[in-house]
Amino acid sequence: MPQDPGFAEALAGGVTTLHILPGSANLFGGRGITLRNVASRTVQGMKLPDAPYTLKMACGENPKRVYGQKGGPASRMGNFAHYRKNWIKAKGYAAKLKKGEMKPGDRNLQLETLAGVLNGEILVQMHCYRADEMVQVLDMAKEFGYKVSAFHHAVEAYKIPDYLKESGACAAMWSDWWGFKMESYDGIRENIPFVHAAGACAIIHSDDATNVQRLNQEISKAWAHGNRVGLNISRADAWKWISSHPAKALGISEQTGSLEIGKRADIVIWTGDPFSGYTKADKVYVDGALLYDLKSGLKPMSDFRIGKIGSER
Repeated sequence: MPQDPGFAEALAGGVTTLHILPGSANLFGGRGITLRNVASRTVQGMKLPDAPYTLKMACGENPKRVYGQKGGPASRMGNFAHYRKNWIKAKGYAAKLKKGEMKPGDRNLQLETLAGVLNGEILVQMHCYRADEMVQVLDMAKEFGYKVSAFHHAVEAYKIPDYLKESGACAAMWSDWWGFKMESYDGIRENIPFVHAAGACAIIHSDDATNVQRLNQEISKAWAHGNRVGLNISRADAWKWISSHPAKALGISEQTGSLEIGKRADIVIWTGDPFSGYTKADKVYVDGALLYDLKSGLKPMSDFRIGKIGSER
């Protein structure tokens, strides 16, 4: 919803671009969209031009639980059987599209999205925690000829950085959040820096309305955990975890993610060292326009928040 007040709070944390995904209850959750953090009445007004759509997929406990309650697959084996069954259908559908054999009444929006993945137009964002399961997903991707753009959460990514590097898949991780369900137990604080040090694409994601407001602190924690064990990662490299690496995973690195001539002028000026817990975003520019200013109080105002200000006093 474009009027969600969380967008303004994220902007105050220095977030200029966001990727919005459906939940993780389904094996194939639906399409995701990349947005500019600009106030608008419509989703279309926020969409980043030319950003590819993505497909949210999920593995592990979430779809096991949801489908199991509905009489569907309640095991990881069952999950993969359903993935493969639908990728087989999608390959046939994509072949018909390519040959021009599709009749108007034959259109299937679900298979159309999967066909878009197979031809490289739609990027897969895969909810997955366990190392063994991520490798199985990579095997399946190789079997059907598509690419996993990023694994989300990826609590055990530190076990398979070589597989991630070889496949080109990024891992979008938390700095220190795990242990809340069985498949997320085997986490370590050095997860992100270990993946980075091995040459794979490491990302810090939020997946939370609070974390998205202080991603600079999330970088600082992960960076410190890595350097305590001797990795000696530079601050400039660590900053890529919320800048150029996410841009790569979303297929928008030609537009944003780094300060270069020809790219969008997405700039954050901080009140101090951005790796400090005391530092805040001072000014935030999106496409060169000042949208947030800490000192003057400039900040987008949601319709919902306008109605609550008086009642909160």
